[in-house]
Order: sequence, then C-alpha cells, then structure tokens
Amino acid sequence: MQIHTVNFGSLEIPEESIITFKEGLPGFPQIHRFAVLEMEELKPFQYLQALDDPPISLFVINPFIVDPSYEFRLTDSDMEDVNSTNSAQLAVYAVATIPEDPNEATINLMAPIVINEKGRCGKQVILHESKYSVKHPVLQSDSQSGTLVQEA
Repeated sequence: MQIHTVNFGSLEIPEESIITFKEGLPGFPQIHRFAVLEMEELKPFQYLQALDDPPISLFVINPFIVDPSYEFRLTDSDMEDVNSTNSAQLAVYAVATIPEDPNEATINLMAPIVINEKGRCGKQVILHESKYSVKHPVLQSDSQSGTLVQEA
C-alpha cells in the first residue's frame, strides 16, 4: 500500500504491517488501519501512522521504557478485541506529547494502545479508575519492573 505522509513523504506499507483497529481510536473512530513506523533517529519513539487518513499520526513509545512499574489489566473483552489469549505477546504503546520544551514531554498512561502484531489488530484501552495520568512526565520514572496483566 502506498501512502503519502506529512512527516515522511511517500511510503510503501507492506500488507503484513497493517494493523486494524476494529473500533478506530478514541477521537478517530473512522480510522481503522494503522502502521507502526520505526525510524532509527527517533528511537525509542515511533509513529502510529493512520493509513485511512495519512495526515494523522501519533507519536508513541513503549510505556515500560518510561515507567518500568507501569501495570494495567486487560479484560477478556479487550483480549478478544485484539484476537489474543496471551497478553505477553502484545505490544504496548503510549501516546507521547512533546511540547516546545522537550523536558516537559508527557505520555498518556491512562489509554495504552495494545497491538497484536501477529494477528495484525489493535485497540486503545481506556483505563477507568486508574491511578495513571494522561500527562505522565517522560523524564521522571521509577526503577521497578512493569507488567501487563491479563484478568482471569
């Protein structure tokens, strides 16, 4: 699939890299197909690039890099939505916001994006009654190890 992006110009997206979000993302319910773009110069950040509306892309990062103690639970319904039975096989991303002063960068830990790369489907999970913030500082973190837990 050929798309033209704002950030990277024209890109060829292989079919096996297309991730389908059945319900879209909050704020973008009409966009169902995305691809994770990894650029060496941006690591550890990546882009979640909308394929149905190429001007839209989200700057994302693995939240466990920022906060190793990060932890949340997926419901059976969440697991079904990403076509998975094993949370350990899922990739997790948090949307990052980088303001003019990069020292004030934040990530949204209240709404992780969970992707089953093998099944090529994803979902943004809203963590209701969460201790986490939508503006968690990127440059402050704990040193414990984080986990993604599947509810029984």
